[in-house]
Amino acid sequence: MDFLKIEDEVKFSHKMFILKREIEQFLCEEGYRNIEPSIYENYDEFTGINFRVDKKSSVKLLENSGNIFILSPDITTGIVNKLMPRWELGLTLKIFYYGKTYINNGIGIKENRQMGVELIGEKNNNTDESVLSIAIKTMKKYSNQYLFEIGNSKFLKGIMQACSFNNYDYKNILNLLYSKNKQELKEYLSKISYKEPMSTLINIFDLEGSLDEILQNLKGLYINDLMQQGIDELCTLDKSLNGNTHKIIYDLSMVSELSYYDGIIFRGYIDGSNKVIIKGGRYDSFTEQYGYKIPAIGFSIELDELIKTIYEEEMTI
Repeated sequence: MDFLKIEDEVKFSHKMFILKREIEQFLCEEGYRNIEPSIYENYDEFTGINFRVDKKSSVKLLENSGNIFILSPDITTGIVNKLMPRWELGLTLKIFYYGKTYINNGIGIKENRQMGVELIGEKNNNTDESVLSIAIKTMKKYSNQYLFEIGNSKFLKGIMQACSFNNYDYKNILNLLYSKNKQELKEYLSKISYKEPMSTLINIFDLEGSLDEILQNLKGLYINDLMQQGIDELCTLDKSLNGNTHKIIYDLSMVSELSYYDGIIFRGYIDGSNKVIIKGGRYDSFTEQYGYKIPAIGFSIELDELIKTIYEEEMTI
């Protein structure tokens, strides 16, 4: 972020300091403890897990031995890679962090300040609701004009597996879903040999709104066991929210740029910004590469976008 005046930059830095301290205090009161994340990750490990991330956007570092590292584009990946090799069965971690992520945007290196929450090792009927509640409370501290979109990656994975797309089509279809390009998705699918599960995929952008609306629109469409599991998890979450869903939209077409989510996924927005402020979800399967599947869910807070929205009228940038 560029500033015309030194005074404006100092004011902004102080506001960021206060914002960070407020969120830290809140998370400590909720029983979370601080951890310091690494600023770099192994290139092959990161891209192997997050195959949809544009490799050209990573900021690469070459070690003397020839190993390639990258400045961290995602903090959760680094935390899991750091903790899982030493994981002790029965352990539960409630942690939060502050760090920066880095991308090469074609013009230069862009850094984003983030805070995040990870709950690892705990899974019961209230865990997803508990973490989502922390995200909602964080948002409400700074604005009542917020909205959360909630999906479940198991629903989409169920469709994609049933369609047995090749790698090329699989990635292209995910990109069309990510960009919410309804017309291009229909045109793309029309060129592929038809299978029954595609009836749901073609209509997937209609599966958005309240849970009742989605269940109504699902009638007559293809659903398999994995897709039903995703729906059931959303129903459980909806019930645990006790009807407080007037600022929630469910969306079964939701796709994350990160590939490790395997359950509830969510994004939070504030009125006045068209960018995501909070994003996260469940990523149990990510931990499985270390020999055992550990329940894990978390989210990150985009501090730069949050503070820009909060203090938009005060800042001169």
